[in-house]
This record gives sequence, C-alpha cells and structure tokens, in this order.
Amino acid sequence: MYLLTEKLRVISEDLKELRYQNKQNITEIFLNENADGGQIEKCPKDGWKKFQSGGIWGGYDKHMWFKTTVEMLPENEGKTVVFGVFTGKEGQWDAKNPQFYAYVNGKIIQGMDVNHTEFVLTKNAKRNEVFEIVLYAYSGMNEDTANFKCYTANFDENINALYYDIFVPLSVAKLLDKEDKRRVDILEYLNNTANILDTREIPSADFDKSVKDALCYIETEFYGKYCGNSDVTAKCVGHTHIDVAWLWTLAQTREKTVRSFSTVLNLMKQYPEYVFMSSQPQLYQYLKEENPALYGEIKERVKEGRWEAEGAMWLEADCNLTSGESLVRQILFGKRFFKEEFNKDNKILWLPDVFGYSAALPQILKKSGVDYFMTTKISWSEYDKMPYDTFMWEGIDGTKILTYFITTRDYDVPDSQHFTTYVGKMTPSEVMGSWKRFQQKDVSDEVLICYGYGDGGGGTTPEMVETAKRLSKGIPGCPKVEFSTSLDFFKDLEKKVENAKRMPEWVGELYLELHRGTYTSMARNKKYNRKSEFALMDAELYSVMDKTVLNGEYRQAEINDMWRTVLLNQFHDILPGSSIKEVYEVSKEQYENVLSGADSIKKNALSNIAKNINAPSDGFAVFNQLGFTRSELVEIDNADNFENPVVTASDGTVSNAQKVGNKLLFYAENVPSKGYKTYTVAEGKPAESEIFVSEHRMSNRFFDIEIDKNGNISSIYDKRAERNVLKGTGNVFQAFEDKPKDYDAWEISVYYQQKMWEVNDFCGAEVIENGTERGVLRIKRKFVNSEIVQDICIYKNLDRIDFKTKIDWKEKHILLKTAFPVDVHTNKATYEIQFGNVERPTHWNTSWDMAKFEVCAQKWADISEDGYGVSLLNDCKYGHDIKDGVMRLTLIKSATYPNPDADKELHEFTYSLYPHKGTWREANTVDMAYSLNCPLTCAPAMKNSGTLPCEFSFIETDCKNVVVETVKKAEDSDDIIVRMFECQNRRGKVNAVMFKDILNAAECDLLENETEKVQFDKNTFTFEIKPYEIKTFKIKL
Repeated sequence: MYLLTEKLRVISEDLKELRYQNKQNITEIFLNENADGGQIEKCPKDGWKKFQSGGIWGGYDKHMWFKTTVEMLPENEGKTVVFGVFTGKEGQWDAKNPQFYAYVNGKIIQGMDVNHTEFVLTKNAKRNEVFEIVLYAYSGMNEDTANFKCYTANFDENINALYYDIFVPLSVAKLLDKEDKRRVDILEYLNNTANILDTREIPSADFDKSVKDALCYIETEFYGKYCGNSDVTAKCVGHTHIDVAWLWTLAQTREKTVRSFSTVLNLMKQYPEYVFMSSQPQLYQYLKEENPALYGEIKERVKEGRWEAEGAMWLEADCNLTSGESLVRQILFGKRFFKEEFNKDNKILWLPDVFGYSAALPQILKKSGVDYFMTTKISWSEYDKMPYDTFMWEGIDGTKILTYFITTRDYDVPDSQHFTTYVGKMTPSEVMGSWKRFQQKDVSDEVLICYGYGDGGGGTTPEMVETAKRLSKGIPGCPKVEFSTSLDFFKDLEKKVENAKRMPEWVGELYLELHRGTYTSMARNKKYNRKSEFALMDAELYSVMDKTVLNGEYRQAEINDMWRTVLLNQFHDILPGSSIKEVYEVSKEQYENVLSGADSIKKNALSNIAKNINAPSDGFAVFNQLGFTRSELVEIDNADNFENPVVTASDGTVSNAQKVGNKLLFYAENVPSKGYKTYTVAEGKPAESEIFVSEHRMSNRFFDIEIDKNGNISSIYDKRAERNVLKGTGNVFQAFEDKPKDYDAWEISVYYQQKMWEVNDFCGAEVIENGTERGVLRIKRKFVNSEIVQDICIYKNLDRIDFKTKIDWKEKHILLKTAFPVDVHTNKATYEIQFGNVERPTHWNTSWDMAKFEVCAQKWADISEDGYGVSLLNDCKYGHDIKDGVMRLTLIKSATYPNPDADKELHEFTYSLYPHKGTWREANTVDMAYSLNCPLTCAPAMKNSGTLPCEFSFIETDCKNVVVETVKKAEDSDDIIVRMFECQNRRGKVNAVMFKDILNAAECDLLENETEKVQFDKNTFTFEIKPYEIKTFKIKL
C-alpha cells in the first residue's frame, strides 16, 4: 500500500499529542534566590517573590527555589495528572542545562532536566486535593539564562499505551528492507490497528472506546500471536553514567547524583520490570551524605534485585596514569563499600568511558575476585577498529579475563564508522544496531545494552522503558529485549563462550587511539597524584614499622580517608586534565591536605623510631622506603656549620659531604631495604672533586658532556662503554603548535609534528655547584612569554644525568617536549606500566603502530640494543614518543578548553637520562626510577641507649627482579600486608626476610582474603613467583 508508513507516522504523532488533555499553565509561581543547599529542610521560609510564568532566570552556576500550589479541579478527578516544567532548553544536552530537585508535599519525587521534564503527580486525582510543589533549581554551567513555565495535564494512559504499541514496531519496520516480509506483516498489523480508531470527534466516548478496541487488537493479534521472535536477545539494563567531575564541580556532582538516583527510584515505582545498574561507590557515598532517606530506598531495591550495585572500582578511574597500588586501592575500596553497604560482591569492572586500559589490569582484576570487564571507549579509536567485541583479554603476566565491548549504535550507521555508546536511548534503531555492530555472532546470540542519559546524569526516561516493554515481546526483525542485570548477562555469556570453537583473544594493552593529550594536560594534578601515591605508601610503611617494632600508632582511618581523596581525584576527567578550572582549584586544596597529612604521619613515625635507636653519639638516621638495599644522595641540615664535613656510617664507612647552602649533601651507601642506617657528622679534611663543570662542559667519572651555544647538549660520551650516547643534539626543548581537531585538553592530533620551534632563546649558563658530590650547571631560556630554568646535575657516584626543571609557562596551544636522539639500534622501546612493563614499536609500519604516536609510561622508558641502552626517567611525567631513535618526553600541554588557564603556571619537575651497559634489566632501571621518585628521608637520632639497632631492614628479598611495593596494616586485623611484583619477566624462587621471626604467613588476594599458607622458617618466608606476577602476603609477627 502506498504511503502506509507515512500514514502510520501521522497517526502515531497524533496519539502522542492526544495523551495530554486539559493542559493548564500555572501562573502562581514564586521564586527565591536564597539557596543554600537542596534539602527541603533548607528551603527558605521568607524572601519569596512572585515570578511571571515564562520569565527569565538563571545565569552561570546559580541555585534558586521555585514553588507553586496545584489544586485538583473537577476535570482532573479520577485521572492521572502530570506536572511538567518548560525551560526552553528541551532537546539540548542535559549535562550543562537547567536541572531541578522536585519536591511534592515535602518529599523528593525525582530530578528534572531537559530530558525529564515531567512526572506523575497522581494516578487518581481527587477533587480539591492540593499539592505543594517545590523545585530546587540549578541553572547549569552555560553563560546564559532560561525560561521557566510549569503546567499540569491529564494524562491518558490508554492512549499512551496505544501510541507506543504502534510507534515502536513502526520504527522497526522502517529499518527493514521494503520487500522484507516482516516489514510487510508489521505494517499490515499496524494499519489494521489504526483503522479501528474512531477519530471523528476527539475527545469523545466513541474515540475512547475505539482506543480500547485498538489496544485489544494489537495486543492480541500482533504482540500476542505474531511476535515472539527470540533468535537474538538484547539484555538491557538502565544506567546513568555520571562523570564525577568534568564540566561541573564535585559539589554539583552530589546534586546530579541526588537528581539521577531519585529519578530512577520514581521510575521503578511506575515500572516494576525496570532494572537499573550503577557503579562508582563515590556517588553512593555522596547520596548517603546528602539524602539518607533516598539511600535507604536504594538499599531496598538492591535487596529486591532491581537495583544493581556493581562495577568494582571506587569510581571510574583513569587506568593509564594511576599507579598499580592505586588501581588495587580503587578496587579494594570499591568492593568493600558495596559488600559492606549492600552485601554485594562485585564481579564486573565497569569502565565505559575511561581513556585506555593498562595491560596490568587482567591480573589485578582476577586477584581481586573480578571476573569480567566491560567498556565501550575503545570503539572511539581514531584509526583502527578492534576486531572483537567479546574476547579473552590477556595481561602482561598471562592472566585472562572475559571482556565485552558494548556495541550500541544506530542501525543505519555505515560500517566504516565503529563508534558505539554507553548512553543508549533504547530506540529500536539502537537495539537493532547493537546486534548488527556485534562481531562475535558465532560466539553468542546476546548483546548487552545500557540505556539512559549520562555523562551529566539523568538516566532512563519513561519513553525508554515503554519502548523496551514493546521490544521485549520479540518484534520480528529486531532482537528481543530482556530486562536484565549486567551480571546476569556476563554469567550467561561465560557459559556460551565455554564451548565456543573460535573464542578470540587479545594480548596486551587496550590502547585508545584518542585522547593522547590526557597523558600531559594539567601537569600539576599529575605531579600531585604521583607524590600523593608515594606519600601515602610511605606513611603506611613507617606506621607499620612504628607499630610493629615499638607498638606505635597506626592511623588507619586517617590514611584511608586520604586514599579516598586520591582515588577521587583519579577520576577519568580529573587526573587526565579534562575538567573545568573550578575542579582543579578544589583538587589542589585536597592534594595539599593529603600531602600534609601523610607527611605528618610519616614524620611522627620516623621520629618515634629514630629516638629509640641505640645511638652511641648524636647523629641521624637515613630511611629507605624502597624494597632494595640502596645507595643514593642525601641532604641533611648543616646544623654545626662544618667547613669540611665527613659522614661516618654505623658500619664505619666514611664519606665526604658537600656543603650546599645550609645543607650537607652526601652519598649514603647500602641503606637497607625498607629500613634505615645511622650516621654521624664530623669535621674532616678538604677533599678533591672528581667533578668538573663549566659553561660549556661537564665531566665526572661516567660522562663527558658538551654544551653548545644554545645551552643544548651537543654530545655525551660514556667513559665506561667508550661510546657516544647521542647521534644529534640532545635535551632540546621542542615547542609544537597544538591545535587538535577535537577535544582540546584531551587530544594531540598526529599533524602536530608539522610545525615545531626549537626553544633556542638562550639567556645564559651559570655554574651553580662544582662540588665533591654533585656538579650543577644552570641554563636559562625564554620561549615567547615563558621562562625556562634548568639545572643539569651530574654526580660523583650516580651514573645518571638529572635535569631539574622550572618553567614559568604562559603560552596556550603549545605542546612542549624534550628530545634526545640516542645512538641505539632497535625497533622497539620498553615502557613502565603498573606492576611491570610493555614493549611498543618505534616505527610506523602499520596503522596500529602509527596510532601510538604518543603513549603513556609511568616512571621510565628505555631503548636498548644488545649490550647498551638508554633509559629516560621522570618524577611526574607520562606522555612519551620514541621513534627512529629519538626519545621524547612530553612536558606541558596548554589547552584552553575546558580550562582556559590550564598549565599557565610554574612547573617544577625532574627528568633524567640514564645511559647504561646491557639492557634495562642488567642496568636496574626499575630501581633507578624508584630512587628518582622516592628520595631518602632523614630524622635526628640522638645519643641514646634505645632498643633498636643502628642498621635495620623491615623486609628484604634475595631477588633483584622482585619489587617490594607495599607494606601496610591489614584492613581488618593487625597483620601486615606485603605486596610485591616481578618486574623483569622472569620466574624463580624468592626468599623474603623479615626483621623478626614470623608467627604465621599466608598468601592472599588483593582484597586481603587468604588463599593459601606460605612456607616460612624463623624470619624468612619462601615462595615461587612467575613473570610479572603480583604477590600479596599477610604476615603475623
């Protein structure tokens, strides 16, 4: 039949409008601009002003209150009545536009926004019944105003049902080929339904009867008899992805959580089949603090199985920049919260929107009791399409985890576009598109869809649930929708893949070919994060030492609170640098509180330990927080103003010390693993320096370094290897025009390399130190309006070159790197990641290689040939690119959106060049990078007959390839947790020696649950370790 789809479209549009009857605009509206919190108890009593319906309100980041009173009229009696709000922003992006808490008679009903514009006031109106409606209004983060109108209307539920009964299958039919028998059949049923309607007079009793007759026909003949297709199933769970911060502040996220979660609860009251899933315990914690009553309702829905509290991590954390220990704590804190609050043991890592996934994750997940991983973000990749949506993901140690990529997208998207979304709208097009896009049809006949407005919250709408209800009938041509939890989907998927003949596997990192600028944007936060991670681990280690050795204090609650702050700021739009300026103002204060708090705990513990050392004379203790015996430079106060100071260790070793201002600098040799060594200072004889520094040359027993007229390094000669390190000029600051095609703070586009300026505005060189222990040459440069001051440091006893850098940066849209063209032949580079390292190509043979033109590493990267190599170390940088022998570290990326002042500040950081014999393994690059990041610490140790020895190691191992990373108190006992990992892809037997005899030793998972007993003898426990394996032990002493 001609124009049948057009006819049905017109009928459905008419029905959509006819659902609303007796619509009444409300004119008695009052406004109060005195808003101090959204709880109804804070609604002001005084200061209300009459507000004209349709009037203007708002502005940037404003809170206000609206209120009105609605009385049910005779024409409302017995009807379903809805209340709605109009702001003029409908159809726009909800995340930054007006949003409301809606209270009725003093009780919160739901949130309102541009996608949730109305709610049911009553389903059975009683004449003269009065409703007091109060709206806590938030204007949004746009620099404009909005309208405000509100209304009531009778809502005809029969017409609503008929509208969706027709509209949903019509949407399916439109997507099928015109000659498809299913399309022909569906349109015939819908046409028969439409022809039942008596539209001669609307409203009328005849029309109402015809609606009921049409409903009876379509539900019986079409949905009851014709439908039932179940060849393919789309398991669907409601969802609202809430960015914990982004284009709004943490404070606004609290409100977004209340709005979104209250909307979910209200929707559940209307639709008993509706199932909702939400991750991120941080959001639940916010709700618990903001609205305990709503939180209590969620607990009830969780018990009923309708609200799924799942996701594993404390929040959706970045997985590139965070340390291994931080990833462990994300899951530890996240899983413990859901278990303690809801009695739910999370099994899924749910990270739909994170910017790439470390190859360390599979092992971390499996050792945390997490069996499944879900994301969509890899589908955003710029060049290459992942060949799998369902696969086993294998990490660096060989651990495999069942992984699923949500494939939600519209049906008619070209195959050349591989983007999918985690904010599904539950349209027939998306349900059909999800199956069409799914690549492992030979493995499973089910797809997972999470649906609901997200990013700024909001969540599922009634329209989405109504659509899902029709699709759950099994409309031919479309996958059958099933209301489901995500966990049920994964459990079913696991059963299906057990017998799959061709189950794909992906080995190594899940690199996102996008958002590469997030390795560098907002450098301050990346530095704070690195420092905070180490500071908290130090506080834990020294508190354990103090408590175990001297029965001192372990401030567990305080330490855990600080960890939660660090975890919060690892959210994937905070730490990556892609949030608004206000977020970073709060973040700075939070980080400084963490660093101050951790330092206070550490100093208290060290002071208590030091004053109990059996010291024969006044001196000091040097503490080593790392898990290997270590030799490194130490700075101490020159309290006695020695002219020619010498330092004597407790083992009798004597070292010269260099005066640096009011400090003494000396080389502390063999400071024990996770322990200390004591020293005294005395007057000695003048010592000759083996270091030479001038404006153009630096030399020690390791290197000869030549400086050119621009302050760059023209050559480095390695005396030990008798070879040149560089094949060109090194330590060159390169500034690139940084105007990515999209996503300013997020992106570096590959064409950035086409326009580069070398920073050669040389302002002078000055010899700062030419001492017995260290030589320092200061180089000053300018770039446009910015100043760069760099101290190049060489040492008597350290075979690395440090570049201590201060940059007063004032530029925008400039990407700053430092470059070292090294004379090393290789086609791959090694980069440190969490709990290990990965190799990546240094060429662009394929599109997959080229796409990694900027990659993330933790503390070091290395290129080596047989017998020689160079490591590039850093203390707070992450972005790297290494190609054709040129090693570059990305230092600053100064975007203007969403933060117009991003990175325009003083930057202080250190990077180091570490030329070495052998590969990074033989050169102990891992240890050197830890040493750069974790300076030795000192505390006074005065003459005392204490109980502690002059030299002490809390724990050490006999394997250089095993890193003792973490020592902390167990979460639920006074036992000691020791976490270590293998870092060189080598297996073997390990002996770990504690400072005293062991009473009990057990291996445990990352959640500190014991898994098996460990062999021990006196103070030593023994175990086997596999390549890149993480081992966690619970020790009782």
